[in-house]
Amino acid sequence: MTTGASCTVGVLHERDREWALPRARSRCGDCGVARGGLHHPGCDLQRCPRCRGQLISCGCRFDDEVFDDGFDDDEVDDEALIPDRVGAMYFDGNGVLTEHRWIAGQEVVIHDDDVPDSDRTVVDGIPCTTALRTVIDIAPDLGAVEFHRVVRDCLDRRLFTVEEGLARIARADMQGRRGAELLRLHLLGSG
Repeated sequence: MTTGASCTVGVLHERDREWALPRARSRCGDCGVARGGLHHPGCDLQRCPRCRGQLISCGCRFDDEVFDDGFDDDEVDDEALIPDRVGAMYFDGNGVLTEHRWIAGQEVVIHDDDVPDSDRTVVDGIPCTTALRTVIDIAPDLGAVEFHRVVRDCLDRRLFTVEEGLARIARADMQGRRGAELLRLHLLGSG
């Protein structure tokens, strides 16, 4: 998948309508297709031709997909099905098995990853990852401008320091994580 210049799937079908898949604007950081190529199935960066959201989690339904919910599509509004539909599983930009789900009408992203106690905290009674770990986890999914803004905001609010960031990403469990490398480059460039 990561060596192809383009995929061959260029259209999705919805009943009698064809939806042309958007082409990559630059080399894709997830599936590796060249600029102007078609993303490979399962690519995190593939946009939905219908709603323009992330195709793997947007909830739009196409005839090409294998999904039998037991309902007659002519009798049920597609939008009403989205909260009950379990999303696809895929590997995120850090190589972690990830799944999108709708729970009680809210999109939830589930990462199947080992998180050490040092990366855990509690905010308003809700267990979550620290700001530093969250930045590492989301880095591959953000554009450069947004990533810079997020890191700058964390540093300005003293959620972590440059030194803490560099120490955390130097640990063995961060080796090979794209988010850790992106943060390292950013911190060394802005330190």
